[in-house]
Amino acid sequence: MIYIIGVGIEGKSSLSPKVLKLIENASILIGGRRHLACFPEFKKKKVVIGSDLNKIIKVLTPHSSLLTPNYAVVLATGDPNFFGIADFLIKRFGKDKMEMIPNVSTMQEAFARIKDNWNDARFLSLHGRGKSSRQKKDTIKSAIDEIVRHNKIGIFTDPENTPSKIAKALLDKGAKNYRAYVCEDLGTKKENITEGALAQFLRKSFSPLNVMVLIRQGHGQEEKKSHASRITHHGTFGIPDSEFAHSGGMITKEEVRVISLSKLNLRHDSILWDIGAGCGSVSIEAALFAKTGTVFAIEKEKQRITYIEKNKAKFNVKNLEIVHKTAPDGLKGLPAPDTVFIGGGGKDIERIINKCSKELKRGGRIVVNAITIETLSTAVKSFKRAGLNTEIISVNIAKTKLVPRIKHVPANIKRGDGAGSTYLKEGVETGLNLFNALNPVFIIVGDKPHEPLAHKWA
Repeated sequence: MIYIIGVGIEGKSSLSPKVLKLIENASILIGGRRHLACFPEFKKKKVVIGSDLNKIIKVLTPHSSLLTPNYAVVLATGDPNFFGIADFLIKRFGKDKMEMIPNVSTMQEAFARIKDNWNDARFLSLHGRGKSSRQKKDTIKSAIDEIVRHNKIGIFTDPENTPSKIAKALLDKGAKNYRAYVCEDLGTKKENITEGALAQFLRKSFSPLNVMVLIRQGHGQEEKKSHASRITHHGTFGIPDSEFAHSGGMITKEEVRVISLSKLNLRHDSILWDIGAGCGSVSIEAALFAKTGTVFAIEKEKQRITYIEKNKAKFNVKNLEIVHKTAPDGLKGLPAPDTVFIGGGGKDIERIINKCSKELKRGGRIVVNAITIETLSTAVKSFKRAGLNTEIISVNIAKTKLVPRIKHVPANIKRGDGAGSTYLKEGVETGLNLFNALNPVFIIVGDKPHEPLAHKWA
């Protein structure tokens, strides 16, 4: 039998008399140096757990039989089932040969120290991941992609994947709206809690024994009780154009926006790039839907950035990151998207699609809205070169517009006198409803296959 025993931050004193008796009578004691040091009185065999867990398999195998009276004890930090060694050992020896006795996890202690609940948090472990320089880079990249999907996340770090590296990677991705906490050496005399904005952590070093908690600013606050916020609670797309700050018609019209958003195939945890975001109408609605995801609104015009900021504040959207850059060069460093919406791009549309198709996750989707035949043609050709499966939707919409109708005014009444003015006011009827056609819009949808693509770009 193998007992996996969790040790709390107080060390030996965190264990009950029953557990201490189990350890005392064990044939072999296995654990990290810090945990083994808590039991100097244990004179039987001790084995230190290193980075290669496979080495302890041979040691544990003789004790895994249910027929032998001898048993082994493996000491682990906190809850062995929470990013701990338990999963590895269960897969190797089976559940019937294991007994687990958990303790309070370091992450529980961290959330208690910062006085925040953890029932709505996501958790991630970077411990022991990434030995080579390439693996380290991929580890941080995949971690950031996961982090930006969530409003609150607890991270088990290690000496390679440090809080400062995580903070830098987040800032490089444009995800700056997090409050960070680093909890060091919990339960010891050196215990320390550091709180601040991500930028404050860039040049800080911490004890190897730390966990990091990130909370997106504004998370948990009650939404503003405005007409705009009430609209977003309906759970459907189609916020009226009049609710968005914009000018010059630079907005994806409500009806077209609904179709485009439906074609994006958004999930609640999607990462979306909205390129040529304009006033941010698509970004806002996408962010309200993908509540645990992140939307990046990329826009080059300063005035439009101002509108995006106003709309973000009005709709109280916390998972929208505004990127004031020009695509495709401005896309560098952003987390790989699940979905891309291109509502603008002009002469750079071909380069933008090229870049997006390479960065898009397999199984992802690009949606382009075009109002000119030239953009339609370029987008279709670009999708074909990129190996995307393509669909085109032609959208023709006409909306009613009320046109006032005035009754006939007798010739003997002059428009300039009081009687004429009164007659005109009384002579205005309800009016007529005429259809006013919107510009036709082509929606081009490109799906990236799940298998690797063979790009055909020259």
